[in-house]
Order: sequence, then structure tokens, then C-alpha cells
Amino acid sequence: MTALLPEALTPLSFALVFLVVTFAAVVRAFTGFGFALLAIPALVLILPPTQVVPFIFILEIGISMILLPHLWREVDMRGLRWLLPGALIATPFGGLLLLALSAEALRLGIGLVVLSAALLMWRGLSFRKAPGPLAALATGGLSGILNGAAGIPGPPVVLFYLSTPAANAVSRASLIAYFAIIDILGVAVAAYNGLVDGETLRWVLWLVPATVLGSVIGQYAFRRANPGLFRPIVLLVLLATGLAGAVKAMLDILA
Repeated sequence: MTALLPEALTPLSFALVFLVVTFAAVVRAFTGFGFALLAIPALVLILPPTQVVPFIFILEIGISMILLPHLWREVDMRGLRWLLPGALIATPFGGLLLLALSAEALRLGIGLVVLSAALLMWRGLSFRKAPGPLAALATGGLSGILNGAAGIPGPPVVLFYLSTPAANAVSRASLIAYFAIIDILGVAVAAYNGLVDGETLRWVLWLVPATVLGSVIGQYAFRRANPGLFRPIVLLVLLATGLAGAVKAMLDILA
């Protein structure tokens, strides 16, 4: 096992990575979002962002393929029609930021984005009606930049859906469909920038069991539990991981 893992990674570090991915998969299957949002801020405390982002993309595509066939009829095609073009245009520009910025700057940005999204959701941001095409296009653009730069396209789109009158089932299905498409683009951009290699595929291989396990647990929990009870826990975790990432990045920058 250790021969296949990256050098200088201890068994304890790998165990932490495995647990983080499992928990993030549980949240994703339960709520429809949160895999990259939870996994990346925690994993970049252990591994470089340029290493984490590509294999998280690939693992999240796998989760979407597991969940989406059962939810396709509930997807909000009207909203995705405007969100996706903005994301598709902006993602390559985010990929350039991933190459241009330092690991510390990316960690700080990731932490601040996660904190901002969690605080806005905690405050109960809401609209009386669904935002129009221009707002959806702009939301998709911001999501695309975050997707290419940090692998976390979720915050803008999650806020977009959770702040509208759409039913929980529609929001969940739409988010899953959105992430399936945007993550495929993210993998393509990462591969074009030379960030997908044998080590990326090795991480995917080792973390597939964590992803499957978390997805099974999350789907079971969604069928059995009240989703409203889980939201405060998810937001608390987002606040904790975002704060931890931002504080560590600031300490590294100031050191």
C-alpha cells in the first residue's frame, strides 16, 4: 500500500484523507452538494491544491453517475440552461489561476469562499422568485472561476438554488446534474494543464472505496432522516473547514 502512495505521506495522513472523502461523499449523497466544498478545504491542509483538485473532480463525477439516473426527472433544466454557459466560459480562466497562484493564496481563497457561502446560507439568504437569466449566467460564471481555480464550483450555485422557492428535491437533483457536467469540464481543464497524471489516478483508485461507502450511507440517510435536521450540521462543518483553511493559509503567508 505505502509503495503506491505518494512519498512522505504517512499511513495516518492517508487515513485522514480517506475519512474526509468518505464524510464528504455522505454529505453529497444526502444533500446533493458539498463533496468538493467539504473535501478540498480539509485535504489542502495535507496535500497541495494542484494534487487535490484533479482527483476530487474525478471522484465527484463518479458520485454523480451513481445518483443522477434516479433523479433526472426532477432536474431544473430552465435554470441549468443559463448556469452552465457561464460556468463553461469561465472555468478555463479559473484553471489559469490554479497555475498562477501560490498554494498559500489558493488555500486562503478556498477558506474565504467556503466561509462566505456558509455564512450566507446560515443567515437564510432567500428570494421570493427564481433569479432571472442574467443572474443565473453571472452565478455560473463565478462558479466556473472557482471550479477551475480551486475545484469548488458549489458555493454560488448552492446559494442560487437554496435561496429560491424551488423544492428541496428539485434543488438537490439540479445540483447533482450541474456538478456532473461541470466536473467533466474541470477534469478536461486539469488534464490540459498537465495536472492529471499517474499519481492522480492512483489517488482515485485508493479513494473509490471511500466514495462508494459514503454515497451508500448518504443515500440511506436521505431516505430515512429528515433533511432539515442535517443542514445545520453541514453548515457548521463548512464554517469549521473554511476557517481552518483560511487561518492556516494566513499563518503560512505571514511565516
